[in-house]
Amino acid sequence: MNRGARLTRSVEEGVVLALFDIANQLYKLGDAVAAGAGLTTQQWLMLLQVAGDPNFSRPTRSAAADAGPAGSSIARDRGVSRANVSTLLSQLIAKGYVQQLEHPGDRRRKQLLLTEQGRRALAAIEPARREANRKLLGGLAPAERAQLLRSLRACLEHLWITAESGGVPPTGT
Repeated sequence: MNRGARLTRSVEEGVVLALFDIANQLYKLGDAVAAGAGLTTQQWLMLLQVAGDPNFSRPTRSAAADAGPAGSSIARDRGVSRANVSTLLSQLIAKGYVQQLEHPGDRRRKQLLLTEQGRRALAAIEPARREANRKLLGGLAPAERAQLLRSLRACLEHLWITAESGGVPPTGT
């Protein structure tokens, strides 16, 4: 019985499938961590983005050093749709974690600022975040962790360049 293309082992396929499995586990772990502040993983990540967490591979930069980011900047830097960001921001605004203000340089844009309640939510999550990170990376030495971060950022950078130049390379079929 022919099942189509013959499946073979490869490092590249193993890495990609491992990353998918890690992403699934991280999403579950993120939901458990974020639940401590009544958030979903996606809301928590958006809150971190608005707060300017420097650990994102591609931090969102605002036009003015003290101005909060705009939703469109977050969407671009995270590689997600503006509609997705808008929905998450509406949820965070309704919870009182984020506020929107007129952008100082462009009245059509809104800048996002973390509220005191949003800061408290992030502070409440932080111990669980650190513990989850320790569990996830506990099997790696500090030098291995640093190398993993460099490798993952190199992969992300290549994906961003590919996306900005028109998308995924052709498959050759």
